[in-house]
Parts: sequence; structure tokens; C-alpha cells
Amino acid sequence: MSSNYATGFSLVTILMLDDDPAMRAVVRTILREAGCKDIVQTGNGHDALDILSQRRIDLVLCDCQMAAMDGMTFLRRLRDRPDGADIPVIMLTASRDQRDAWEAQQLKAAAWLVKPVLPQALAGHVASALGMAPPRLRDDALASLAESYEARLPQEIALLEATATKLLAGGTLLEAQLQGLLHRLHIVKGQGGTLGYPLLSDIAAHAHDVLRLVLHRPEAGAPHQEEVVKLVSVCVASMKLVAERKLRGEGGVAGEKLRGQLGAFAGALQAKLAAVADTLDAEARRARDDRATRLAEAEANGWMLKRRIELDTK
Repeated sequence: MSSNYATGFSLVTILMLDDDPAMRAVVRTILREAGCKDIVQTGNGHDALDILSQRRIDLVLCDCQMAAMDGMTFLRRLRDRPDGADIPVIMLTASRDQRDAWEAQQLKAAAWLVKPVLPQALAGHVASALGMAPPRLRDDALASLAESYEARLPQEIALLEATATKLLAGGTLLEAQLQGLLHRLHIVKGQGGTLGYPLLSDIAAHAHDVLRLVLHRPEAGAPHQEEVVKLVSVCVASMKLVAERKLRGEGGVAGEKLRGQLGAFAGALQAKLAAVADTLDAEARRARDDRATRLAEAEANGWMLKRRIELDTK
């Protein structure tokens, strides 16, 4: 860590908002390696808004998927406040949906970073948002956290598998269970890619992106529920295998093949879900247009009837 960069970062206060303690530890380690000494942390959006009312914060790092108040809701509420209009906010997300990125841009987010976020990239974006030169971090800045992650990885995968089993055994993809599985996939995607298991992160991303579409548009997922269940099952089994064999890094030829197969399956399924959603949207628009037309015709007929009555009574 270079002393001149440490001096710049040491003068700022950064708020970290994430409901995953392990990811807060990752970000905290990166910021401290960059030289930041004053790091405020919380996993609750309401608490974060209170903190911003009570003390000076130079920059906020905010996760998107959180319980109680999600990251986009936090950002909207912050921007609605006179004291929150100009605070730089970097959003960290597992979502690759460009519509979310566009909304964050409209709310003046300083950056939209899709997990996993590597240490040097995160420190560089923080420096850019604060108008500073990017620091140079040690390559092994997260070595200790990576070792701890590998030790608890079997437990993380077991939790993921249990959550998926509960969802898939029910026959119907219920919202609460979808939320639970999405949360577990979100954790694996963010931590795995940052702490030495990018293959694990990529697999989690395929299941995460499809389930997110199903959660937002359940009626689009219903016709393809069997394929959704199959994708989740294969992804969970693949992640379990990666963890058991401790396949760090990209996974070599086997990892490339697995990425290709799952990517093709997930991509085709996402296209089907999007097509159903587009059809439903078109039908909803036609229904709205029909209602508007009928209303206009009724108003016109009413006016004509009233006019005839007025003429007949003169």
C-alpha cells in the first residue's frame, strides 16, 4: 500500500450498506488495504439513512439485494433528501439486468458494479468517485478471507442445497421460497467470485438470473416451470461438485465446458421467459387500450344524448 494513496483514503469516511456480514468483511478489508480508516457499516437501509443524517459520509457502497429495504429503494430515498442529492453512491449487485443499471444511472449512482467485484476494481471505482488516483493493492489482500471462505464453503453449499430442495419439492415456485433461494445464490455469487471461486460464482449467476425473472413475472415462469426446476437442480449439483473438489479459479477445460452448457441452457430459458412476458405485456396494453376506447365511446355517446335532450326540450 503506497503512503500517498493511504493519505488520500485516510481522509474520507465511507458507509458500507450490505446485509451479508461476509461481504461487509470483504469490502472493509479492501477499503482498509487502500488506506481508509473510517468505515461505517450496517446491514439495514433505514439505519443507513439515519447515519447519513447524523454524520458526514463521503461515499456510500450499497448492495442492491437486501431484506427490509433493497438498495434501489435506499438510493431513491437518499436522493429525495436535500442532504443526499450529491453523496456518491456505488451500487454492488448480483443483477445483470440493464434496466436496473439504467434506473441507478437516473438516480445518479457513481457506479454500477456487478458481483463478483475484484479488489482492485472496487478500490479504483471508489477512488474515481472521490476524485482520487486509484490505489495499488497487494495481490494477496484477501488471502485470509479466502481461506476462511473455503473452510466454510461446504456449509454454504449445504444451506443452498437445503433451500433449493425445499423450493423444488413443493411443485409450485412460491414467492417466499424463491426469495430465500435467490438470497442464497446472491451470497454465493458475490463471495465465490471475489474469494477465489469464480466458476462457482458463474454457475450461481445462471440460476440467479432466471429465478429473478420468474420472481418478477410469475405468470411468465408458469409455462416453463419444469425447465426452471431442471436448471436450478443442475446448477446446485454443479456448485456442490465444485465445492467438494475445491475447484478454485476458472476450473480449466471442465469449467469452460460447464459454463458453456449452463450458459446455453439458461440463455435459452431466459429468452422463453422474456417472450412470454412480452406477450403478456402486449395483451395488457391491448386490454388497457380497449378500456380506454370503450370509455371514450361511452363519454361521446353520453354527450350526444345530452345534446339531443337539450335540443328536444328547447
